[in-house]
Amino acid sequence: VAHMLFKWILKGLVLSFLLKTTLSLNPDDPNVCSHWESYAVTVQESYAHPFDQIYYTRCTDILNWFKCTRHRISYKTAYRRGLRTMYRRRSQCCPGYYESGDYCIPLCTEECVHGRCVSPDTCHCEPGWGGTDCSSG
Repeated sequence: VAHMLFKWILKGLVLSFLLKTTLSLNPDDPNVCSHWESYAVTVQESYAHPFDQIYYTRCTDILNWFKCTRHRISYKTAYRRGLRTMYRRRSQCCPGYYESGDYCIPLCTEECVHGRCVSPDTCHCEPGWGGTDCSSG
């Protein structure tokens, strides 16, 4: 019962982590890039553990009261901890963008003085202003 509870708790933690990492950025944002990454999860797994089972049979050994010792390999279910490699899709802002809430916002190295940053290092200037940083009138 304890190992079943452990498995359910582990699955819940993994699921909540996956939901947090995949839902933190808006997937419809064209500036969101993603890649697959691997990670290790510790799991409890069952396996067939061999052991030497001793049993007795009737035989002609008069010194042992007509009982002979025999051996056979039997198996019982045992449990061990193991590492399992899992994969998840990781979302992040594409190069030249930074994360702000659910969206990826373009990053301009120089501040757009009289305008706004519309893509990495590209300012869209207000009417009457120009230059790479919209500072020329």
